[in-house]
Amino acid sequence: MNIDRHRVIQRFTAYVQKFDHTDAGVVLKYEHSMRVSRIIEDIARGISLSDGDVNLAWCIGVLHDIGRFEQLREYHTFIDYRSVDHAKYGAKYLFGEGHIRDFLTDASEDDVIRLAVGLHNVFQLPCELTPRQRQFCQLIRDADKIDIFRVYATHLEKPDNVWHTDLSRLKEQPISDAVMAQARRMRTIRTEDKKTRMDFYAGVLCLYFELSYAVSRELVKEQGYYEKLLQFHSRNRQTETRLDEIRSLVKCLGNQQNQDGL
Repeated sequence: MNIDRHRVIQRFTAYVQKFDHTDAGVVLKYEHSMRVSRIIEDIARGISLSDGDVNLAWCIGVLHDIGRFEQLREYHTFIDYRSVDHAKYGAKYLFGEGHIRDFLTDASEDDVIRLAVGLHNVFQLPCELTPRQRQFCQLIRDADKIDIFRVYATHLEKPDNVWHTDLSRLKEQPISDAVMAQARRMRTIRTEDKKTRMDFYAGVLCLYFELSYAVSRELVKEQGYYEKLLQFHSRNRQTETRLDEIRSLVKCLGNQQNQDGL
């Protein structure tokens, strides 16, 4: 596939410049997109994809969160169930409205890009994907998770509050029973089950359970942000007990993967 990286970055940056750069959320999502594009490239090279497929993965990384900017401007939140599904909106903007041609003249991989962007946030990928479609969806989902660890580790206790929500009582909040039940199954957490800010934090920890590639887990280890997240402690006794349980599950999974050579 023919991808002009300079054009993609130039057009993406021009799109983002339409939004309020005094808003920390806009800056966060631009930086996140750039980082995810580099992470997905590392994963793609780590699983020995061709140069053309590495470029395709990189492009998906740049564009995967394009729906976030309009979501933030219109709804002042990054919480999809309170606003709009940002992944579906991004796919609609790119393909429903034809803006993908702003970035790429080659249409040969439109279907893969559309699915990877539109499905990067779903709880579970649909069964009917082709192996190629599934691979690129898994690549962007892994890369997105890896940088989400950085975002949370960097901003969780900062006053800038890029999430536009009250975190002042985070350390006193509970982890809901429904969230903990899913964590014990070592699964990602359904958004509709998250009731407290601490539920969202636990949900970020549980993203680790469903990373698809060994190279992704190696990148998580190298970056160190996930380890920093595991060191966050609650002043709520029950919550801290539950966090200890999640930490133990993460450790057990890591030991199992090491033994299996995964």
